Amino acid sequence: MPDIARAEDIRRDATAKQRAIDCLWQLGGRTDQPRRANLYAILDAARDPGIYQGLRRLQTSEQVIGLYQGPTARELAGVAPYLISLGASNAVFDWIWTNGWGGSWGIFFWSLVSIDTLRAHFRRLTMVRGPDGKRMLFRYYDPRVLRVFMPGCDAGQIKELFGPVTRFHYEDEDGTAILTARAQGDRVLTTATPLTG
Repeated sequence: MPDIARAEDIRRDATAKQRAIDCLWQLGGRTDQPRRANLYAILDAARDPGIYQGLRRLQTSEQVIGLYQGPTARELAGVAPYLISLGASNAVFDWIWTNGWGGSWGIFFWSLVSIDTLRAHFRRLTMVRGPDGKRMLFRYYDPRVLRVFMPGCDAGQIKELFGPVTRFHYEDEDGTAILTARAQGDRVLTTATPLTG
C-alpha cells in the first residue's frame, strides 16, 4: 500500500516533478526542449472520485476518451478507465501530479499512432478469459497490476500488450520512481528513474 504522506511529499517537490516530466517526455534534462504530443495515459476513475470529476473538466480542452462504449460506458462512467492525451502542455500532467501522483491512478505510455487507434488497441485488452474460460476484467491500467503482470509475459503477451506502444511508464510502489518498460524481442526491459535523491 502506498505511503500517503510520502506521496504528498513527492508532489510538493518541484525537482521530483521536473524529473518526472523529463522521464515521461524523454527531455534528457533539457527544459528548453519542446514536449512532443506522443505521451498518453490511461486513468482509472475507480481509484478516486476526483478522477472522473477532473476528467470531465479537462475534456472541454483536452482529448479524453472512455475505453468503454455503449450502455456500459454510461452505466460505469464514474468508475471506467479513460484514455487521455497529455499533449505538449502542462494542463493534464499538472492535474495528475498535484492530485494523484503516488495514488496509482493509472499508467503512461508513448505512441506515434492516433488516439482512436490507441483506444481500439486498449479496448481489446480490457476483457480476458480466465483458466476456466470465463470472461473477466483485466485492469492492466492499474500500475500495481502492470508491475506484477509484465515481468511474467511471454512473447505473445508482450506483442499483444505493447501493440502500437513504444514504452510504458508507471509509478513504483510509493511513487518515488518511474518504471519504464520497453519490449525487446520476447522480453520486457524495465528501468527505474528515481524522482528524489
